[in-house]
Amino acid sequence: MATTTRVPQTIDAYLASVTDPAAKKTLTALRTQLRKLLPKATETISYQMPAFKVDGDLVVGFAFFKKHCGFYPGSGSVVPALKSELEGYTTSKSGVTFPPDEPLPAKLVKKLVQTRLAEIATRAKKPAAAKKSAVAKKALITERITDASVKEATGRDWKAWMRALDKAGAAGLTHKQLAALVGREVESGWWQQSIAVAYEQAQGKRVVGETAATGFQVGVVRTLPMTAPELWEWVTTQPERWLGPGATLKAEVGGRYEAPKRRGAPGVRGEVRVVKPGQRLRMTWETDGWKKPATLQLTVTPKTKGASLHVHMEKLPDADAREAMRERWSKVLAGVA
Repeated sequence: MATTTRVPQTIDAYLASVTDPAAKKTLTALRTQLRKLLPKATETISYQMPAFKVDGDLVVGFAFFKKHCGFYPGSGSVVPALKSELEGYTTSKSGVTFPPDEPLPAKLVKKLVQTRLAEIATRAKKPAAAKKSAVAKKALITERITDASVKEATGRDWKAWMRALDKAGAAGLTHKQLAALVGREVESGWWQQSIAVAYEQAQGKRVVGETAATGFQVGVVRTLPMTAPELWEWVTTQPERWLGPGATLKAEVGGRYEAPKRRGAPGVRGEVRVVKPGQRLRMTWETDGWKKPATLQLTVTPKTKGASLHVHMEKLPDADAREAMRERWSKVLAGVA
């Protein structure tokens, strides 16, 4: 079964790959409107679709398939909440589909975006325990990737994949064997891994946020109002801004960094393993109370307006550490001038 193996890495590249003239025109106009509605959002590719995120939260994604366009708010609650406004459109719990030559009205797009933003704002006010539960649910692969997307790419929706893998005896397979089983029908390695992890989550074998190769991991990204060279200098010469007061950093391979313990935050230290000047730092993350070090990677990427800083951590000890690091780096990036 043929699948797409080369995934565009930017929205510009995605739109350039759309060969249908009507779809390209519609999605380009939609992107322009979303930029106006979400001036502080980060533009990215999420699950093979152009997406807009605000402070790490997915607000909306959009895509073109063989015969239709799709608009996907970042949760399964927005479309049902606007059922009356969406009468006449083809909808699912997670999105709206429409012909390429019949764009969604600007007022309807605005309503969908505003409803999603209101939902995010309401969730932010929930107690910490409820917030963790919401994050965990959102992180399930079957919640993050729509039925339409998986079916378009692989020929089956999520329920069909779960039934097919159950029938094939996948419950008793290792992750590697499970991915290989999916690979008999799906060419894309990305989809093989996604379907395998989704099945393991459904079986209760894998905790949300945990991968087979790198344990628990988390990523936070934000586009900042500075050039890529300025952002790189900020990272490499002002470690106290992202590691904490009193931090020191020698930004070279084999160099060390350290941030002393302070009230409410344990001490942290480590060794720089990879330096790609102007682009990437990769280092160990050794913090008080952890038995084994994690890995921290900071990546700087130039954008049309400013530059993005992507913070990614791997080999975290557990789900609690994962959420703590998500909160930590979200606060750090939100505080960058």
